[in-house]
Amino acid sequence: MKRTITTMLLFTALATGSFAQHDNHSDHLLCGTDMMMQKVFAEHPELKADFERREAQAAEADRLAFLEGYRDQSRGMMQTPIYTIPVVFHIIHDYGSENISDAQVRDAVRIMNEDYNKDNADTSSIVPAFQGIAADVQIQFKLANLDPNGNCTNGIDRIVSDETYIGDDGSKLNGWPRSKYLNIWVVKTISSGAAGYAYLPGTAPSSGVDGIIILSTYVGSIGTGNYTTARALTHEIGHFLNLLHVWGSSNNPNVACGNDNVSDTPLTKGWTNCNLTTNDVCTNNVEENVQNFMDYAYCYRMFTTGQKTRMHNALNSGMGQRSSLWTTTNLNATGVNNSPPNTCAPKADFGPAYSISICAGSSVNFTDLSWNSDATAWSWSFSGGTPSTSTLQNPTIQYNTPGIYDVTLTASNTSGSNSKTRTAHIVVLPATATYNNTFYSESFENSSQVTTDWIINNPGGGSAFQQTSTAGYTGVASMKLNNYTTTTDGLVDELITPSINLSAINSPSLTFRWAYRQTATADADKLRLLASTDCGRTWVQRWVKSGVNLNSVTGTQTSAFTPSTAQWALATVIVTTYANEPNMRFKFEFTSGGGNSVYIDDVNITGPAGLADLTNGIEQFMVFPNPATEQATISVTLAEKQDLELQVLDITGRVINSFGGGLQPAGSHNYQLNTAALPAGIYFVQLQSGGKTTTQKLIVQ
Repeated sequence: MKRTITTMLLFTALATGSFAQHDNHSDHLLCGTDMMMQKVFAEHPELKADFERREAQAAEADRLAFLEGYRDQSRGMMQTPIYTIPVVFHIIHDYGSENISDAQVRDAVRIMNEDYNKDNADTSSIVPAFQGIAADVQIQFKLANLDPNGNCTNGIDRIVSDETYIGDDGSKLNGWPRSKYLNIWVVKTISSGAAGYAYLPGTAPSSGVDGIIILSTYVGSIGTGNYTTARALTHEIGHFLNLLHVWGSSNNPNVACGNDNVSDTPLTKGWTNCNLTTNDVCTNNVEENVQNFMDYAYCYRMFTTGQKTRMHNALNSGMGQRSSLWTTTNLNATGVNNSPPNTCAPKADFGPAYSISICAGSSVNFTDLSWNSDATAWSWSFSGGTPSTSTLQNPTIQYNTPGIYDVTLTASNTSGSNSKTRTAHIVVLPATATYNNTFYSESFENSSQVTTDWIINNPGGGSAFQQTSTAGYTGVASMKLNNYTTTTDGLVDELITPSINLSAINSPSLTFRWAYRQTATADADKLRLLASTDCGRTWVQRWVKSGVNLNSVTGTQTSAFTPSTAQWALATVIVTTYANEPNMRFKFEFTSGGGNSVYIDDVNITGPAGLADLTNGIEQFMVFPNPATEQATISVTLAEKQDLELQVLDITGRVINSFGGGLQPAGSHNYQLNTAALPAGIYFVQLQSGGKTTTQKLIVQ
């Protein structure tokens, strides 16, 4: 895990799918409010006492208001002010679909305002029993036009972070003061499985997390959203303004009859389907308010007048600083009174979001992702690119020369400009392979060769893969990632092979050794092997191990791990999909999950030689099994009588054994090599015939 998921105090959560419009919701996941309340109250009895005291006061205030006839407010007989609340949307994203558009955010605000001002078109279908108390809540929401420092904003704050995949209180980045703004954080995933949650006034564990967190697919009715799921924000804002679920403080509707301390919402069990005809289950002949925004019936249309009063009471209470949001002073400070709103300067951003690798001669499509305001002019700079500059919003640039290049975008409008540079953003690799043998072997003994051939990426900082002489399966060296001292989980490090021509290998396989031992069984470290045929622009996973399955030795070790020779494991990865590929790269990708160091050694790519590599008159040359333990067979098939000599060499080039010699008849010739007598490691079998040499690699375990 990237980090421990924060336990939340008194929250309300709408489960994914809870706003889908259908009749059967057996798979519906409900809100976790009651469970979390009981947990918090058990740990903090004073919070329970305070909550119960305030709920008793709210219930009594509601009773008195009901007796005084607050129903008349809905008929315009009593006038109340329109409360304006400044809003900021914090889009926590990783440049995926969760980075929703400004238009989708504005659409969400439109729906919020319609629902809270009884302008939603579906009020026409409210059942007659509740038409008279369906309230114009008289609350409006406006995107902030000034940030906490007085700078121009469009009320949409974009933050690049992996927290978008977690979605809890720790994901609420860059919160603006709750006394001035309603903070809404938008994420890709919420770890509890919910669609969103909010804190009731005075229940947030800290002011910095007070507000609403919600899935990007539950914001607005366009883009990734839809009109049904968009009403989740209406529901969550109700909680933010002190509304309970209509059945009370419970995670589970349709279990027991309950109430929300509002007099004009009838006693109800709560509904997860839109039953508008036979719903008087708690009180005979009393219809239940199935269409209420604070129910789960998926046909929500309304708030009641009593709920309106309860929300207004919250806005006039200092609890959770809700009462400061709508003051004239604050509306001026947040710029929502500006008419028309200020036009801000854009903040430059662009994609591709992360450094990409391409083959020389390839092109890259760049996309303007500038935010805070619409840009009207763009100035790009592409070192190493053709063309090297552009004024298009979304240009396509070709890179012909291998190298590492920066990209800069300056986005402008009439209010100003802003620039962003991504250093080492484009990595252009040769279009032809570095290695063209029928095999490839690397045991990391030669440091200069490692530096020249291999690519080491360390985007998250901290430790990177590096050569070490403290451990090795073959020889004394290997590649090590010191993950033992890593304090930030989720960091990704990469170790990429040089380019290899597999055109001469019909059925290639890749083997490597790894060593790893968990510090605790909960460690979630992960090692993957990926393959690329386009110079690293795209990758396909070929092998993966994580957690306890990544262990090369059983058990755990709380100290830093340094493997002995017996503590290495062998991976054999069949990569026949890439037979005859002329420009292959493989990548070891390690994701830190709170564990220990990992080691890589003896990376080997081999397979039976293709016909193009065999000398004249040689029909087949194979070594099997490979890897071998007790014995290996060297098989050669001659199309005609000819000279034949075989030699077995160790990694230093020393001859270990030899076979054949002189003229050999046509047909198959099999030679047995006693590998049990050889030390584990890498060997090479050379076939010499007709003045030419063909080599196969042999791994002895």
